[in-house]
Amino acid sequence: MREKVRQLFGRAIEKAVIEGALPEEARAIEFAVDSPRNPAHGDFAVNAAMILAKAAKKPPREVAQILLDHLVDEESLLRTKEIAGPGFINVRLDPAFFIRELRRVEEEGERFGHVNVGKNERVLVEYVSANPTGPMHVGHGRGAVTGDAVSRILAAAGYDVTREYYVNDAGGQITALARSTWIRAREIYREAHPDAAFEEGPTELGEDDYKGEYIKDVARAVMGGWSEEETREILRGPFEPHRDRIAREAVAVVLEQMIKPDLELLGIRFDSWFSETSLHESQAVDRAIEDLEKRGFVETKVLPPPKGFARDESEVDERPQLVFLSSQFGDDADRPLRKSDGTFTYFAGDVAYHWDKLQRGYQRLINVWGADHAGYVPRVRAAIQAMGRSAEDLEVILVQMVNLLKNGQPVKMGKRSGNFIRLRWLLDEVGKDAVRVFFLMRRNDAMLDFDVDLAKTQSKDNPVFYVQYGHARCASILRKAVEEGHARPSFRPEHAQYLTMPEEIELAKGMLGFPEVVAAAARTREPHRIVFYIQEVTALFQHYYEAGKRKGEKVISEDLEKTAARLYLIHCVKQVFANALALLGVSAPERMERLEEEGE
Repeated sequence: MREKVRQLFGRAIEKAVIEGALPEEARAIEFAVDSPRNPAHGDFAVNAAMILAKAAKKPPREVAQILLDHLVDEESLLRTKEIAGPGFINVRLDPAFFIRELRRVEEEGERFGHVNVGKNERVLVEYVSANPTGPMHVGHGRGAVTGDAVSRILAAAGYDVTREYYVNDAGGQITALARSTWIRAREIYREAHPDAAFEEGPTELGEDDYKGEYIKDVARAVMGGWSEEETREILRGPFEPHRDRIAREAVAVVLEQMIKPDLELLGIRFDSWFSETSLHESQAVDRAIEDLEKRGFVETKVLPPPKGFARDESEVDERPQLVFLSSQFGDDADRPLRKSDGTFTYFAGDVAYHWDKLQRGYQRLINVWGADHAGYVPRVRAAIQAMGRSAEDLEVILVQMVNLLKNGQPVKMGKRSGNFIRLRWLLDEVGKDAVRVFFLMRRNDAMLDFDVDLAKTQSKDNPVFYVQYGHARCASILRKAVEEGHARPSFRPEHAQYLTMPEEIELAKGMLGFPEVVAAAARTREPHRIVFYIQEVTALFQHYYEAGKRKGEKVISEDLEKTAARLYLIHCVKQVFANALALLGVSAPERMERLEEEGE
């Protein structure tokens, strides 16, 4: 709709230039077509006259009149047009236009709402990337849903999207997982073989080890792949000779038996699972650092202690380290790439990972991280710039924490999880759709209170019920129409003669605005805009439904032409609801218990 108005005024400018009423440079001027804050002012406000005034050397209102004099509305799109204020042109569209435009919903079907603002730009969205050291917690879940919804919206907006999970299967946390698994496995073995002799080694979990009871599950699964002879050798002897094998097998168990099943339940998928270990094995870390070194952004030097870090001078490491000069790109300090003992830092792996992303030809990188990683953003952006790219080529979406409430009280952490609330518990409690809607109903950078009891209720106070309610009610009406012998709804131009209630026009306007909402959500990377949109259209639909009952204008009546037109309107509403819910990864139910009880 907005684009049609823009094209009308674009042609008016062109015509005015050809006829000498406006200067040649008017052709290149960009103008806006916005929705007025006050609906009484019309459907759209055009600021073209105000933008053109300087080039035309005329007052904006005079330029506005020139535009109206050269406006050719062959489709009779505009019902009214008037000059307002300092030079805005307010236009109101012919209500019949909105009804006629609904044919697009039928023609495009599941693709209605898809736009091409991305122009096939290659985008890599990296999200979740939870360390493979245990089950996923609720915070991981919000990041997973955010990344998935952003990916869905970007794909619908014309971007070429790849979804990637970065598996942090290297470093100290993996060694801690292996050691924790080994110690738990020894405990299990000792219970079955109380007389077994063990060489010296840790018998209890240390401060940096993983203490959740789930580690016993990991240990049992890992031991299940060993022969009796291997079990005796690995558990009775020292840990170090078997560290890498246990680490590899423990990571596989966590990924395949804990992380991937939970993601599948949540409706999350990935195109690629990228291993951190592969960066080291392929020497990508060395190559990335060499690249930065050639560009002059790496040197060996002694780093000062971190700001505000108080310690005895004897503890200060004054040995030279390989350092990335990130302060040259606005970071507050230079960052070590290789420790003084010769091993790579965690940051070196991150540099290599982002270098590898760019080597794979992605034009834009989007990372979905927890808000606790905010301080890490400047150094990674600095690395992107040092690689010869713009800082804007890396976007980081920070996701805030989730507070779970049950019976009005914070949900307590379970012992089996180990100081966190498992995502699986929440999924079992309220289901996939509720988890996804609650996670997406607020801006990602806002704290979220998740009321578990509310998520399970069948009422309009429950946002999950509300966003699915409209689709289910439409399905109910259409089923009833079939039962009464009405034909399948389809578009006919004459529907505009019968859909004239103000509520019908507003509902049609709301539906036709869906592509613009998708475009805006894609540009801003804000999935909550889709949730808000569904809520708004549901409210318009409910208002229409109730207004029809009050006025004696039901959807299905004895007037067959009016019934056919209204059934087509309902058919379109149902399609738009389904398309919007699909962008959230939420199901579009044909039936809901509450509606069945109401006999609809």
